[in-house]
Amino acid sequence: MKTRIPRDDIHLNLRVINSFNKPINAIISPRELGKTDTFWFSLIFANWITNKRPWCYFVRQCVEITEAMIEDIAVTINKWAIEPIELKYTKGNFKDGIVDLKINGELFVRIISLSIPLRRIKLAKIPNIGGIFMDEFIINPKSGEKYIADEYFKIKEAYTTYRREYQGKGFLKMYFCGNPYSLFNPLFVGLGIDVAKLKKDEYVKTNEEKEYVFLDGITFKDSVYKLKQNVLVGDEYAIQWGTLHPILRRWLLEKNPFYQFDEDYSEYALEGCAVNDKNIRLGKLPLNFYLAFVIKINGKNIGIFQNNYLEYMEDAFFCKFLDEVSARRTIYCFDFGEMVERSILVSLDERAKLQRFKEAMRKRLVSFEDINVYYYVEEVYKNI
Repeated sequence: MKTRIPRDDIHLNLRVINSFNKPINAIISPRELGKTDTFWFSLIFANWITNKRPWCYFVRQCVEITEAMIEDIAVTINKWAIEPIELKYTKGNFKDGIVDLKINGELFVRIISLSIPLRRIKLAKIPNIGGIFMDEFIINPKSGEKYIADEYFKIKEAYTTYRREYQGKGFLKMYFCGNPYSLFNPLFVGLGIDVAKLKKDEYVKTNEEKEYVFLDGITFKDSVYKLKQNVLVGDEYAIQWGTLHPILRRWLLEKNPFYQFDEDYSEYALEGCAVNDKNIRLGKLPLNFYLAFVIKINGKNIGIFQNNYLEYMEDAFFCKFLDEVSARRTIYCFDFGEMVERSILVSLDERAKLQRFKEAMRKRLVSFEDINVYYYVEEVYKNI
């Protein structure tokens, strides 16, 4: 599609992930790769101009739907569009969590908040839908953000309902993008992603050279780089961990002082590292550890294994998911919704029994099978 200003070959290009032709597509990357611009203009707007099939845009909370958010969508599209567009909408619908964005009287995007009741989400299906998009699908808990209850289930139910309205070729596609504050999120957990298998894309230097010219006049003469993709592909999904082109990285270092002088911020924003996960102690179940107790949270059984030695040489406890639990073992639950046969809701007495484990958590004497186990156990730790 023709653009008002030329698009370059050093920002995100969706050809990589689309080549796998999967219904569920996710892209995580550092900031500045151009995810939001690429999705709104090259994917959603460009396809709508061609086929007039409106898209669904998921947000988590109704309060996210504001004039400023909608204006930002219009600004993003108009940055590239030859003919500027104006988005029309009804402000009074913001609090209801379902807002239609129209261009020249035609439905362009329906914004839907995942926090509204599931029945309302399912009733908000879009005739002749073009696709589903969710930005910022990974949150940063350190900023006080939270995932909503049953988030993955709501997304799955919405897709199952909306796909019936899809009239295009193949199947209805969902796209998710975000910054990897952590690799723990409802989408990856729901899909059963082994996050240890996720690998970043790489750029490989060639013997060719070219001149890179940015819109602000900054010019670099450097090698041509080829993208080596490392997309994780399953039966129903494709997940890409994008990385910055070396030339784009050089330009950003000149433009933003925080990238130069704040190592932690640079590691997240420029390198795309899952910074919240980097200090989690991961490993395999050691010898001489026995299953001390089982806890149940969010439908998951987690085994807490304790070190047999009185004098701990290494970790005091190890945590991992369990597929099966002995019929003779009691399962400790932290929510009435988790109650099943042979389980008990954790009382003050049971919490006292878990104090030794809580103390080990506080002293970082606990290791974990993977990051998903850690984040579930962290929730338990807060409630002991």
